[in-house]
Amino acid sequence: MDKLPPLTALSTLEAFFRTGSVWGAADMLGRTHSAISKQLHQLQDHAGVELFIKRGLQLELTDEGRALAETVSRSMDEIRRTYTTITGAGRASVTVAASSTFARQWMIPTIARFNVDYPDIDVLIRLTGPHGSRRLEGPVDLVISWDRLLSPSVEHPDARALGDVHIGVVLAPGYAHEMTDSTLKVPTVIHRREGEAAWKRWADLTGLTIIRERELTFDLSSLAFEAAERGMGATLAPKFLIERELRSGSLIAPTGFLTFENGLLVRPSSERPRPSKPAQVFMNWLVENAKLGPDGFIAPHPERDWPFASLSLDW
Repeated sequence: MDKLPPLTALSTLEAFFRTGSVWGAADMLGRTHSAISKQLHQLQDHAGVELFIKRGLQLELTDEGRALAETVSRSMDEIRRTYTTITGAGRASVTVAASSTFARQWMIPTIARFNVDYPDIDVLIRLTGPHGSRRLEGPVDLVISWDRLLSPSVEHPDARALGDVHIGVVLAPGYAHEMTDSTLKVPTVIHRREGEAAWKRWADLTGLTIIRERELTFDLSSLAFEAAERGMGATLAPKFLIERELRSGSLIAPTGFLTFENGLLVRPSSERPRPSKPAQVFMNWLVENAKLGPDGFIAPHPERDWPFASLSLDW
């Protein structure tokens, strides 16, 4: 029998392939960045060929690494489908494509509420890159997007709106910045990897010129938000993903927010343009139960009690 690498290393490779980064894989698997890196290096040592190449701070798959990752990903999908068939008695499922930070901050709590109403429908998350343009291995049922700075035009006959998205520059209260009628000056701007174009789009829409001395780039939005909160720079963020930080005052928005009407969208995927019955049930439920509030925050629900809900915000 041919010698295989440890299965844990293969699952780590799959997570790296699906998310496109070490940080994304760590987030997906609930492990540390160093643990993921160690597993990938061990896999490469076991294979005896170069599976990864480092470009700057980013780790990328070589042709050999991509070939292995694609095979592993297809096989894992088949294993999941077969296991579900033999153990789940044909449970209905819906697969949704969404970015990592969005999945953790919005999707998981939303799915938890959905499963209270529909316990027999499993909603599975497939992580995508910032543009939603990274290759998805295997079809998904639905795509949920919010970043209208990176994807300003979303036209789909069956897209359903889940509320307005408010996006603005955020930074820590004590972080140095200067504003005039035409400029915003900060020492550092923080990018989300592959989302660098968002700053130019924001500047074009607001008419403000961004003046900065340096730039930082992080793989995940959640890392960019935390870096801003810790006084490392200014970043772009939607209200609904940093609600706690805004309400507690650990992040402020000196320029206010741009409002993108009906910016949070759910739509059928191009692979499955005709939604299955479970996917349609989930879409309809989202429209009825998961819309953002008019202020751009996640609408309150009985089981969601913010400890600082009485704070007043003035932007």
